[in-house]
Amino acid sequence: MGRLPSVLAGIAGLLLGLAPATLWGDEAAALADLIDQHVQARLESEGLTRAALAEDAEFLRRVFLDLHGVVPSADQAATFLKSRNPNKRSQLIDQLLASPRFGDHFGDVWRGRLLSPLANDQRVQAERFAGWLAARFNDNDGWDQITFDLLTASGKIEENAAVTYLIEGRHPLGVTDLADLSSRYFLGIRLNCAQCHDHPFVDWKRQDYWGMAAFFAQIQTPGRPKVVYLAGVRDDPKMTLASLKDADAIEGLQLAPPTFLGGQEFQAGSTKTYRAALAEWITSSENPYFARAMVNRMWWHFFGRGIVNPVDDMHAGNRPSHPELLDLLSRRFADSGFDLKLLCRAIAGSRTYQTTSRAGEQPDDAEQLFARMPLKVLTPEQLYDSLVAILGPPAKSSGIDIRQGAREEFRQFFAGDGDPDPTGYQRGIPHLLRLMNSPQFAGRNVEALAARIQADGSSAEEVVDRLFMTILSRPPTADERRLVEAQFDDASAPSQAVYRQVAWALLMSSEFSLNH
Repeated sequence: MGRLPSVLAGIAGLLLGLAPATLWGDEAAALADLIDQHVQARLESEGLTRAALAEDAEFLRRVFLDLHGVVPSADQAATFLKSRNPNKRSQLIDQLLASPRFGDHFGDVWRGRLLSPLANDQRVQAERFAGWLAARFNDNDGWDQITFDLLTASGKIEENAAVTYLIEGRHPLGVTDLADLSSRYFLGIRLNCAQCHDHPFVDWKRQDYWGMAAFFAQIQTPGRPKVVYLAGVRDDPKMTLASLKDADAIEGLQLAPPTFLGGQEFQAGSTKTYRAALAEWITSSENPYFARAMVNRMWWHFFGRGIVNPVDDMHAGNRPSHPELLDLLSRRFADSGFDLKLLCRAIAGSRTYQTTSRAGEQPDDAEQLFARMPLKVLTPEQLYDSLVAILGPPAKSSGIDIRQGAREEFRQFFAGDGDPDPTGYQRGIPHLLRLMNSPQFAGRNVEALAARIQADGSSAEEVVDRLFMTILSRPPTADERRLVEAQFDDASAPSQAVYRQVAWALLMSSEFSLNH
């Protein structure tokens, strides 16, 4: 029943000949207005003013990176910037949400969150898992249904890609790993702090942790890894935490019955598996954590910080910056059938999201109250995919493990630990040297870009414009144009080497490596 509103919306869209985005437009726009009202009220209470609206080029690049994980093409940028349609921003958001690239991006994002760093032999499994997620996001299946299917997945990984969430290679993840992952990403709670002792600052007890972990006991196979290899993940009703303790499978294990957060024990006489019972409780619209956790994480995705920050540490002692707004968005998200596209459309359509990131009169800490858009560092995936979109596939390198793949190798080199702060620049000299000198993108790729753009342009001015539009999604300013033209050795016919240097300078700029 939780997904009924979104299902009805889809049926009504077919009957009326309208796309779902059109039907949801009014609802998303109304929700965007409420977002702005709540943020504005908090700013006024603090004596702060909202920053100016972002210019079209700033908004364009930002929304492409946030919804598709890649910069727009030069043609997409030029078309949008030339348009005089007053509704072009909302129309662009709808187009991005309707594109398969939306699901591909969020499937990739959640693959990185739910799977551990990959060994070479797991890459194919991870790609299939990302594809499974992408299809679910593109079909706009409710977040509750996606989560339920992840938690209850069974069978062989070759037959059900959702099983990948539950295993490491060919072995089930331990009850502790699954308790940590599930509480963090589906409930927004760092429950792992209570694994060995009662949490020192929050009300979580060891009993809470092990009560959650107990729900995953039925898929454990201590000493029997071939069971998973041959039959896949399945629930064994005889397995409990006591069974694992007897098998010495987990050090420090504390016996506890399967218990939902809040203290309610799973009824022993039920015909449901432990996992099915947990999945039903987690994804219920009445769950006090589930909707809030996803709303907060999506806000974090778009703004670089959550309404509750850190994003996965939601508890009574860590107050939201906008509690009424978080309550409102969580209720609307649950009432919509946990419709992620509706939530994305409302956030991206708000003026709060569309403010400039340029520093103005607001103090630096005004970003914490969303007076202006924070600068976010491109994720490794955004950086790699944008480089490929601009330069083409990377040149072959003998230093890349062919089983791992160039993109995965790049991702692991640039990735931080856990959920790195999107607004914190954690890269150093090795990363800069990698970008400057790596045969993946240096040399022939940049030369080919410069040659291609030079061949398309009829004048030096057009070539420079095209370089800026291709790399930075905007035309150059007057000062930038003068600076570039000062490098021309022949004003009437600059050499390709000069264009190559301009392209490389733009690719290495902080503007390119940041989402602003």
